[in-house]
Amino acid sequence: MKTKTFLLLCLFLGFGLTQLSVQTSDHIGGILVFDTYIVTLRPGVTMDQYVDFLKSKYASEYDKNFPGSKMIIVSPDFWMKKNQYSFFFNFESLKEWYRYYPNGTEMSAEAKAAWEKMKSVKQEESKYILDSRRVDAEWEQWFNEVLVK
Repeated sequence: MKTKTFLLLCLFLGFGLTQLSVQTSDHIGGILVFDTYIVTLRPGVTMDQYVDFLKSKYASEYDKNFPGSKMIIVSPDFWMKKNQYSFFFNFESLKEWYRYYPNGTEMSAEAKAAWEKMKSVKQEESKYILDSRRVDAEWEQWFNEVLVK
């Protein structure tokens, strides 16, 4: 029972930490949002090659198309899952977050237009991966199977 309680607490903390306040030397405020993914790489492609593409091309294209926001790619070696990485989205302020996601989840017309401008880099991404899935879905499945029973 203690283990389940501890795991439930960790799960709620994990979900709660998906949106954190950010403080930098330039400003106080902002919001940090992250999504974690596991990918299936194309044959002959390494995770290092894919992450290099994300850092050099994908993130810079995102930064160009989403003013007031910055993307950071993280793929630490110590994670339990192979081929896993995270996108960290640093919005300068809550105002910038709501500019792109007015109700916190659905995209604004401006966000949809910005993602549309990223179509070519997203197509280039398909040269590296066959499939990608959010880790959140696995947490939800685990939560339902292990803790809700």
